[in-house]
This record gives sequence, C-alpha cells and structure tokens, in this order.
Amino acid sequence: MSDTIDDVVARLTRLEDLEAIRHTWRDYCMRLDSADWSALGDVFTEDAVLEMDGLDHLIEGLDGQYCGRQTIINDFYRQTGSVLPHGAKPLFVTGHLSTNMQIELQGDEATTLAYFFEIVANDRVLIGTYQHRLRREADRWRFRFLRIAIRYRARLEATDVGGQSLNDILSRPV
Repeated sequence: MSDTIDDVVARLTRLEDLEAIRHTWRDYCMRLDSADWSALGDVFTEDAVLEMDGLDHLIEGLDGQYCGRQTIINDFYRQTGSVLPHGAKPLFVTGHLSTNMQIELQGDEATTLAYFFEIVANDRVLIGTYQHRLRREADRWRFRFLRIAIRYRARLEATDVGGQSLNDILSRPV
C-alpha cells in the first residue's frame, strides 16, 4: 500500500467528520424527544433556517420558514411541544425513529437526507424526510438549514396509551 501519512490523515478526518455529523443528528432527535429546548438550540447555527412542510393538517400555522436559532426553538419547537391537536393529552407527544442518512461532505459544509418515522400526540403517525445543510463551527457541526417534509400521515386507533417518557428513562443510571 502506498498511502502517505497525508492520505491517511485525510481519510481519518473525513471519517471523524461523518461521525460528528451523525452525532449532531442524533443529538437533535434525542433533545427534541426529551423537550430539552436549550440543548436542542445548540445543534443549530445562530443564523439557521428551518423550513416545515406538512404539519398544517395537525396544527394550522406551523408550516413555513423559521429564521434564527431562537425563533426556531421558541416559535416552532416550543409551539409543537405545547399545542396539541384536537385535545390530545401531552403524554409522550413525540418519539422519532430516524434512518437512512445520506451525507455529502464538502470541506466545512455538508448536506444530508434522512428519513423519519414519528408518533405524535399519542395517536398520529408521520413519515417524512429531513434535509440538512450543516456547517462546521469551532466546537461542533451544526444545522444551518433544516427542511422537514411530511410524506405520509395517518391517525392511529390508539386506546389505553401508556408507557414511560424519554426523560424518565434517561434519568435512571445505567
């Protein structure tokens, strides 16, 4: 093998960047599902843009663009976590299964496409895509753009809904 040390360092750096991008995505899902709004803000750049497409059927007025970290958290995420459709009880509100992340890395910028499956308000299922543009900042990779597009939605026949919140699970030592 004729790799130079520079080739090895470049490959290692790429692998570390790909893993750091996946880590940002996992942080997003965990912080969203545990309603940790200040920590959720940390995955966005200060000037980030979030574009929502497909939630107006659930709560009118949520579709559109949200510009800036504070607006994204306060005007979008805090609203989706506190305003529930049709009198739903705030038992678990959200839980994500995110898969199939495709990452295109170009220096200090990256774009991704990922799928999600989400249970919302205990009796709704949403399936859609996340499209991210990320930027490397001094301490981590962050979303500078996030498009959430709902591709499929349905109401579930849910009775006797119960279980544990993510926060309850995470509060117990391993």
